[in-house]
This record gives sequence, structure tokens and C-alpha cells, in this order.
Amino acid sequence: MKAKLSLLIVLFLGLAACTDNAIIDQNIAIKNKVWLYEQKPLFPVHITNKNIPYHLYLNLRNSIDYPFSNIFILVHQQNPNKTKTTYRVEVKLVNPEGLWKGKTAGSIFSHQVRFLKNYQFPDTGKYSFQLEQNMRIDGINGISDVGIRVEPATPDTIN
Repeated sequence: MKAKLSLLIVLFLGLAACTDNAIIDQNIAIKNKVWLYEQKPLFPVHITNKNIPYHLYLNLRNSIDYPFSNIFILVHQQNPNKTKTTYRVEVKLVNPEGLWKGKTAGSIFSHQVRFLKNYQFPDTGKYSFQLEQNMRIDGINGISDVGIRVEPATPDTIN
């Protein structure tokens, strides 16, 4: 009985250590896997502590139908006071040997690119992030979903 109890405690502690501390880690599907200029997924984020640094990531999933080796995305940030900032983020999808990068699940490749490191939000409150594809053509095939991840920077991720 003690062995079972000890095993349960170890399993519980292991699961507790694996908790995700992200404020948001959300993806939105792109209709028909064709990202049009007019599709601009919006992600609300509520910041309660402006005194700690955060890492902000862009999430992207593409299929082998995507015709380019990279993608540019505009990340529009709106602050609680309605001021706006835009970041242009490049995601390199193919390595120098011409092979798809990212974590793979069949023919889908997942990418998570940090675009702000140790970022201090200027105030607490509701922020919004809107993603806009910034390529030269409208209607890019092979993008299945995009998203945002915001997490507090921890001592092991500060650098």
C-alpha cells in the first residue's frame, strides 16, 4: 500500500511540474487552408502584472502545399490605451538543405517563433494581437492555422 501511495505522489508531483504557465497559447484555423489578406485572426490577452518580462511567440502550422520557404506575418498589438504597434515577423519554414522545419505530424509542420523576448507590457489591462499575412500574393495555400503564445519569462528562459 505504501508503494502505491509513493507512486501516486511521484506521479502527481511530476504532473504538477509540467504545468504550462502561458497566459495564452491559442491558434485559430485558417478557412480552407488558404490565408487571404482579409483574414486577420484576433487574440485578446489580459495582462495583470506589468512588472515582469514576457516572451511572445507566433504559432504557425503549414502543410507541404505551402509554396514558399518562408512567410512574413504582421503582428498588430493594441494596448489598453488604444495605441498600436506592429511587428513584422519572418518565419523560415525550410532549412538550408530544402527540408521542412518545425515539428511534424504527418504532412503538417508546426512552428513557434519568439518575436519579443523579455518584453515589458507598458500597463495592465486588455491587449489584443491581430495577425495578418504579409506576402506578395493574396490567398496563400497550405497555412492551416496561426496563433499567439504569451508567457512570463522564467529564469531559465530570460536569455
